[in-house]
Amino acid sequence: MADITVGGLATGLDTNKIIDQLVALERRPLDALSAQRDTMAARQTALQTFNTKILAFLTAVDTVRDGSDVIGHSATSSDETVLTAKATSGAAVGTTDITVLDLARGAIATSANGKGSAAATVAAGTGSFVFKVGSGDNQTVAIDATTTLQGLANAINGKDAGVSASVVNAGTAAAPDYRLRIASTDTGTSHDITIVTDDTNLGVAVTQAAANARFTVTGFADPLVREHNTFDDVIPGVTLSLVGKGGPTTVGVSTDVAAATANVQKVVDAFNDVVNFVASQSQVTQDTSSTDHSVAAGPLAFDGTVRTILSSLHSVVSGAVSGLEGGYTVLSQVGITTKRDGTLGFDTAKFTSAVTADPGAVATLFGGAGAVGGVADRVHDFLTVLTRSGGLIDIDAKSITDQITNIDDQLTAGQRHLDDFEANLRATYTNLELLVNNLQAQGSYLTALTNLGGRNG
Repeated sequence: MADITVGGLATGLDTNKIIDQLVALERRPLDALSAQRDTMAARQTALQTFNTKILAFLTAVDTVRDGSDVIGHSATSSDETVLTAKATSGAAVGTTDITVLDLARGAIATSANGKGSAAATVAAGTGSFVFKVGSGDNQTVAIDATTTLQGLANAINGKDAGVSASVVNAGTAAAPDYRLRIASTDTGTSHDITIVTDDTNLGVAVTQAAANARFTVTGFADPLVREHNTFDDVIPGVTLSLVGKGGPTTVGVSTDVAAATANVQKVVDAFNDVVNFVASQSQVTQDTSSTDHSVAAGPLAFDGTVRTILSSLHSVVSGAVSGLEGGYTVLSQVGITTKRDGTLGFDTAKFTSAVTADPGAVATLFGGAGAVGGVADRVHDFLTVLTRSGGLIDIDAKSITDQITNIDDQLTAGQRHLDDFEANLRATYTNLELLVNNLQAQGSYLTALTNLGGRNG
C-alpha cells in the first residue's frame, strides 16, 4: 500500500509537489556536504599536482648538484679527420697538441685456399682446428670429413673467444671463391690471433696483426700507447677518439657558458612552475554582481601546509651558504633573484659574467665543495624530506583523504535517511488520500440514502 501514490486525486492537493519540496528541504544538509566534498576533492587534485611539480623541481636541481654539471665544458679538435674530442665531467680548460702515429686495430686471419661454396667440406679426415687470442687459452674445434666451411665458422663463433668468424666470397657469383675470415672483436696487441693447429685444407694464417694506437702528446718526449682508439685518460675530463694518422692536432677545452646557462635556466623554470601553480590555485575572488557578494577560493587558497612549504623553499633557495670557498655565497650574486610575485628572475648576462670571471666559484655555489654542500645540495635535502613517505605533503594528502572518506560516510548515511524520509512521506500522503477517498465515498453513500428516504416519505 505504501508504494501507491495517489497524487491528490481525493484531497485535491498536489501531494507529489509537496513531497518533492519537503525532500528538497531535507536534502539541504546533504547538498552542503556534497559541495564540501567537491571542494576537498579539488584540493586533493591540486595537492597531487603540486607534489608532481615539486618532484620535477627536485629532478632539475639534481642535475646541478655536481658542480661540473653546472659549469660544463666543450672540447674541440682542429682536425677531426685525425681525432675528435668530447669534454666530460671535470674537463680541464686549456689546449693540447696530439699527433697520431698509428691507429689501434684488431687481428685478422684468413684462409689461403678457397671453396666453391660455404657448404664445401674442409678436411679429409679427423683432426682439429686450434687458435687462441692474445695470451688466452687454446680454443679447439674438432673437425672431420663432414665439417663444412660454414660449419667451421659457426663452431669458432660458438667458442665465444673474442673473435668473429665468417665466410666471405672473395670471387664472383659466376666464379665463387669462399674463404674463412677470423677477426678479433677488440683492438690492441693483447687481442692478437694465433693459429696453433690447422688440420683443414684451408691454409688459415694471420694476415693482419693486431696493433696498438701510438700518438704523441704535448709534454711527453715519447709516444703514448693505447689498445683502443677511444680513451679518456690523457687529457683530464676529455674523451679522445682517434680517426686517422696525422697532426699535430690541437685539442681545446673551454667553459661552455651556453650549456651552463641552459642548465641553470631549467632549475629556475621548474621553481617558477611550482610558484605559478600555487598562485593560480590560491586566488580568492568576490562576485560583486550577486546580492550576497559570494566569495570563490582556489583549492589551495587556505592550505597552510603548501604555504609553509613555499615559504621554506624560498628561504632555502635565496639564503646564503656558509663555509664555501670562493667569491659567491648566494644565488643573487650570479644573477638569480626573487621577484615580487615570488618567482625567480634569471639575469643571464650577470650569470655569464660570473661564469667567465670565476667558473669554479659558480660551480661551488651550486654543488658545494668537500663536506660543505652548495645551494643545490640544500634544496635537494629539503625536497627529499618533503616528498618522502611521512613528509609534509604526504601528511597533508592523508588528512584530505581522511576528510573525504568521512564525508562519504556521512553522505551514505544521509542518503539512507533521505530515502526513508521520502518513503514515509509518500506512505503518509497515500494513506491520507485513501482516507479522504473513503470518507468521500461514505458521504456520497449517506447522501444517497437520505435522498432515497425523502422520496419514500
